[in-house]
Amino acid sequence: MSEESESKQSTVESVMGKIIGKIHDHDSSSDSDHKNPSSPSSVEAKIYRVLGRERPVHHVLGGGKMTPPHIPEVHLPEEPFLQVASALTLELNQALKLLRDIASGRNPKKFLMVIAASWVLSIVGSWCNFLTLFYIAFLLLHMVPVFYEKYEEKVDLFAEKAMVELKKQYAVFNVKVLSKIPIGPLKTKKV
Repeated sequence: MSEESESKQSTVESVMGKIIGKIHDHDSSSDSDHKNPSSPSSVEAKIYRVLGRERPVHHVLGGGKMTPPHIPEVHLPEEPFLQVASALTLELNQALKLLRDIASGRNPKKFLMVIAASWVLSIVGSWCNFLTLFYIAFLLLHMVPVFYEKYEEKVDLFAEKAMVELKKQYAVFNVKVLSKIPIGPLKTKKV
């Protein structure tokens, strides 16, 4: 019994000695393991490798011997960026002019449309929070074109009837209300 415990202890000590020796003698490249694949340490290394790797990750990734890739220099011409900036400036100025015309009341039809759209948006916004409203708008932007493609004739017919009715209602509203609002000339600023 004591002989068995002594042999187990000596085996454990010899394995520990081998592990410690391996740790101290092991260099970062570990080329010695790859030169003699039939050695017992390489068999043990194959057993304990994660996901069945046969080589260390350091060697799989090039072992520090890879040359850096050649990244070409990129020169972007200035002219396309200036053209984009010019086009955006033009569009922004047109949008600001439209907003100024709407806010000043020069175009009462657009002014009333903005008021109605703001009112509808505030009503719908009181029903749900912004994220839900954004999600609904996202879904509608993807569903409406498909729906229109599928039922194009019916939608066009319904839209035509709705536009005729809206024009009738606007004509009545224009005669009864808008025509009675005095619109004076706007004062121009002296520069």
